[in-house]
Amino acid sequence: MKNTAQKFIIYLMLLNLAWIASADEAALKNPDGSWKWTNRLVHETSPYLLLHAHNPVEWYPWGDEAVERAKQENKLIFLSVGYSTCYWCHVMEREVFSNPEIAAMMNKDFINIKIDREERPDLDEIYMTATQLLIQRGGWPNSVFLTPDLKPFYAGTYFPPTDVPGRPGFPTILDAVHEAWVTREEEVIEAANQISDTIALATSRGFTTLTATPLDRSLTAAALDHLRTTYSHAYGGFGGAPKFPSPANLEFLLSEYERKSGLQTLPTESGLQTPLTENESLLKMVTHTLDMMAYGGMYDQIGGGFHRYAVDEKWRVPHFEKMLYDNAQLAKVYLQAHQLTQAPRYRRIAEEIFRFVFREMTAPEGGFYSAVDAETDAEEGKYYVWTADEIQKILGKKTAARFAEVYGVDKGPNFEGQNVLYVPEGAAAESALKAVESARETLLTARAKREYPLLDTKIIVNWNGLMIDALAYGYQVLGEERYLVAASKAAKFILDTVKKPNGELCHTYTAGVVKQDVYLDDYTFFVRGLLGLYQATGDKAWLNSAKRLTDAMIQLFWDDKNGGFYYTKADAKHLIVRTKKPYDSAIPSGNAVAVSNLLAFGTDYRGYAEETLQSFAKSMAQSPASFMYMHFSLNRYLIAGEELDSATPSFVTALGSETSALVRATAEIKSHNNSVFNVTLRLNIAEGWHINANPAGQDNLIPTTITADTDTPFEILDIAYPKGRSTRFEFSSESLNVYEESLTIPLRLKQKSNVKHDKNVPMTLQLTYQLCNETECLLPQTVAILLDLP
Repeated sequence: MKNTAQKFIIYLMLLNLAWIASADEAALKNPDGSWKWTNRLVHETSPYLLLHAHNPVEWYPWGDEAVERAKQENKLIFLSVGYSTCYWCHVMEREVFSNPEIAAMMNKDFINIKIDREERPDLDEIYMTATQLLIQRGGWPNSVFLTPDLKPFYAGTYFPPTDVPGRPGFPTILDAVHEAWVTREEEVIEAANQISDTIALATSRGFTTLTATPLDRSLTAAALDHLRTTYSHAYGGFGGAPKFPSPANLEFLLSEYERKSGLQTLPTESGLQTPLTENESLLKMVTHTLDMMAYGGMYDQIGGGFHRYAVDEKWRVPHFEKMLYDNAQLAKVYLQAHQLTQAPRYRRIAEEIFRFVFREMTAPEGGFYSAVDAETDAEEGKYYVWTADEIQKILGKKTAARFAEVYGVDKGPNFEGQNVLYVPEGAAAESALKAVESARETLLTARAKREYPLLDTKIIVNWNGLMIDALAYGYQVLGEERYLVAASKAAKFILDTVKKPNGELCHTYTAGVVKQDVYLDDYTFFVRGLLGLYQATGDKAWLNSAKRLTDAMIQLFWDDKNGGFYYTKADAKHLIVRTKKPYDSAIPSGNAVAVSNLLAFGTDYRGYAEETLQSFAKSMAQSPASFMYMHFSLNRYLIAGEELDSATPSFVTALGSETSALVRATAEIKSHNNSVFNVTLRLNIAEGWHINANPAGQDNLIPTTITADTDTPFEILDIAYPKGRSTRFEFSSESLNVYEESLTIPLRLKQKSNVKHDKNVPMTLQLTYQLCNETECLLPQTVAILLDLP
């Protein structure tokens, strides 16, 4: 299987090269096959930039050469920002940038710079903010005109090659902008200065710890009210078309559900169909959304994995690109839903996402590719859609008829005369889906023979961090060793390869080349993945790497004056403003993820988390929808604070405890005398569930145990496990001992002789347990617990 996946990836990479070379060969090549034009982008590694390497436009990458030339010649800069899976970016490349006459105008009057927004998210944020301020909307390609000192004054998105009703053609725009610069340079500079000042205010200066907005439940309550207001009861999700998956919304709802449910009985599948309590409705919002997405056309019903978004409110027709970050975040949410409901369909979706990623987005050297394009041969969705005749020809009449009924083909075409597959019957069709599983495999094999869309082979550190986290959680929940192997390999690859000689992380790796200065969310997302690996394995090497990188993050990005983290390093070049980028986008805010990570490290880092929350609290209150992951992190902060108030003098929490509503652990140091510490561990277990006692009463059962890492400066002197309740279950004629509801486990820790204890490094305990109810047992869990010792 492993060799097959690697061969498929190599095959895709070869197709990728062919795709890049064939964008519009007739127009761009000489009769002998040589390129008519070659510009500086030919030396880049980004697949998106390479698409433009043979345009007649004299493109520059962003850097010193282009900026210095613009200043020396006092020329305006035309900045074009896009990405590999952007449909209209490809259209503008074909229609505008491949046109020699338009290119001649651009080369004569402008310095032309092309940016891959995934390589330079800092520049993308700055100049997209400019576009939104200038035209009150945004999108890609982002087309921005700058003064020689990089300040924007005019912008748009896609421009056609000629004038059309309601939209000027790009030559018209070029003439007007150039004429304004030549005849009214001072006015242009003044306008650019004003726009730049507004960008600075919008992206940085509005966030300060001086706002003094309370960090309390009023903030999370407002965020919850917003989600309830915008939630679609009919189709799930939030708002109308287009519909985006919004995993940050779902994670926040799950955290609120777990907090409010506490240790109450979790609703069953059937229970969700009865009138819901206020708290059960939170879970219903998540599960209904997950179901509508999973059975809709936004989910690739043949190959697994989610497309970027749906263009309609019913999730039927997608915009067809597939992004690593979407699939990473959604895989974890589906696993969380599986943990809470034990519904097999959520496990199936997560497993299919991972299968897709292993098959099509995993690099042989380690790490995960960034995206698969939406179009093939300039046709969006061509790789994914089907006609009824195609399906019948491949499957045969009888099988095709059954398949068409299950996947909505019998209801007629739903996308430009063809079919995006979906499951009209939803969850009720799960048994039918299994019945046509072999037909799905047959169509997947047939589809693989089609020309594959552009595969963006950038390995981006922050997005890889999300996938590492999802896979580690998949291993923790499902026990699949291959998930751990893939996550560990990717993490080691980044730690060993995607870095500078001084050990500082970089942002991307493509075709053997490490590029781009690191950004805040490279650190935060990757640390999140390392913490996930630590919780899944208990291997302290992952925790040590996570802590080292977090310390480096604080040094590189922390704002000593106002709190919170900057998005870029202090020495970043050619930026008109240093932003903090606190808003969620398709991925969580780096600041929000930083808060969660910092809280996981205990009290020594809590101050940074609190100041970060405080610096954005006013904006969180004003615009909860833009800060949903920050509200998720605020939930963790408030829960930790509540538990801190009840524990004296030290608090302990399991990393990742926000995903475990069934067993929760807190601990406190009751007293200490010299090098001996008396610790009490408290366990709370959800009603209807139990964990095996120690001893368990049967040799084949896994008892609840507490251990200490061998490399810590402390050892466990003794543990007084409670006896547990003796009981019998249907699956066994012998009695066994169990822990239920709540219990305390006292233990004593002693500092090892001749071993120095670093107070900045928390001690790690390991809690191992197996959770069962009357009919089933879940996989054994080992939870890492960080304990701050005085």
